[in-house]
Amino acid sequence: MFSGITYQVKWAWEQAKEYKSELILFFILEIIAIACSLYFVIWSKHAIDYAISGDKNSVDKALVLTVLFIVAGLVFKAWGAWINERTRPKMLISLQNKLIKIQMLSRWKVIKNWHTGDMQIRINNDANEIVQMIGNSFITFLITVIKLVASFALLWSMDPMLALLILAISPLFIFTKIYFKKLRAINRSLKAAESNLGKVVQENLRFRMALRALGLQNFRWRKVEDSQSDIYNLKMKLLNFSTVSQSSLKFLINVGFLLTFIWGVYKLRSDEITFGTMTAFLQLVGRIQGPLLLLMSFVPVFIKFRTAVERIEEVFKTEVEDEYVPEFINDPNELVIKNLSFKYEDNLVINDFNLRVKVGEPTAIIGSSGKGKTTLIRLLLSLIEPNKGEIYVKAEGKTVPITHNHRVNIAYVPQGDKLFSGSIKENIMTDTENVSPEKIYEVLYLSCSEFVYELPEGLNTIVGESGYGLSEGQAQRIALARALMKEIVSGYLMK
Repeated sequence: MFSGITYQVKWAWEQAKEYKSELILFFILEIIAIACSLYFVIWSKHAIDYAISGDKNSVDKALVLTVLFIVAGLVFKAWGAWINERTRPKMLISLQNKLIKIQMLSRWKVIKNWHTGDMQIRINNDANEIVQMIGNSFITFLITVIKLVASFALLWSMDPMLALLILAISPLFIFTKIYFKKLRAINRSLKAAESNLGKVVQENLRFRMALRALGLQNFRWRKVEDSQSDIYNLKMKLLNFSTVSQSSLKFLINVGFLLTFIWGVYKLRSDEITFGTMTAFLQLVGRIQGPLLLLMSFVPVFIKFRTAVERIEEVFKTEVEDEYVPEFINDPNELVIKNLSFKYEDNLVINDFNLRVKVGEPTAIIGSSGKGKTTLIRLLLSLIEPNKGEIYVKAEGKTVPITHNHRVNIAYVPQGDKLFSGSIKENIMTDTENVSPEKIYEVLYLSCSEFVYELPEGLNTIVGESGYGLSEGQAQRIALARALMKEIVSGYLMK
């Protein structure tokens, strides 16, 4: 169990290596704050004893040091908190960007394994839990352990028997394997349920118009309710489990404080300790029991962290293509497809396909559904790799094998969702803003999209997700204008 946590902490710490100096500084400042708090206990004890004995000069010195250490502790703690609050958002952005890029570059054959609703839960919730653990919770856990050990050592130096009694009734059951295993199982189920809800909600929102048109709104709404019900039941299960364990912990803590009070009263009555020592006992027991209670709260955090790391690691193992570096092909004169074959698992879709397309010769690929037309487009775009054969372009007396870096040379108008949310101009200007109004008008004219200029905001008209606000035909024409812009932008970039 602990070896698994150790591995996952190391893995997450490696992801945060850019911010190690800030995290170490936060840790050091917290340690200094702990030292200040312990010195506060020591000098407050001296101040009380000096006051009772009538040593005025020593009282003044002790009070000054008491105030000094408590103020210093607050300053160092506030400084550490400021550094931590500034560092964690940067860590979260870095991790989320890695996950987003992996998904954007993931190969076609593995995309089917990731639902966008599930990925949003992983990018937002799981990434945040990892950053919270490495950026704050794990360091706070170490600091809490140090605080607990230091407070226990100081109490031991004053009264070893009392220290042993407090240790004996400590709720060490929170670190048992059974407790961890039970809590982890509930959290795994809860994460899976939240991901399932993310999938359902994402699909319901994306296809909300189609659901009503198909009469499936009630059916899909029941899936939302069922998913929400599963999450609620798991949260109640987690709440009941946590309530029992935390109640047991709080009961033992109250018993410990009461025991310390009674122990101190009897010691005080028999003149074995001073009144200052009595107050130090009560402060130190609080400083021991407080960290114990805090350690209890770390348990579910560690469990969530382990589950989150497992889910994020799955994403990191996704097969991705190399970074996209546009490569323009000057003056192409022929596209050649030679002995091309491709199969999806055991389904052979394209078998020994050959094609030569010369510049200026329009070519249409036709065929019934399932015969490989879309697969051929994916192969041309290097979204998938052939099992056999090659695709290349002849240009300027040389042969250029097609890779994903050559997509900049291909104008593509997909089926289905074609536009992004934003303005019409943003949908057309995909690679650069440095294109003249005349060139924009040219592609709109060629794609029969002059209707744009009749809209209330013209090119700045905002369209919704998947082109909401435009008709299917209008969205298709805007997508065609974007494809035609490829040639203009490519020519501009090559100059």
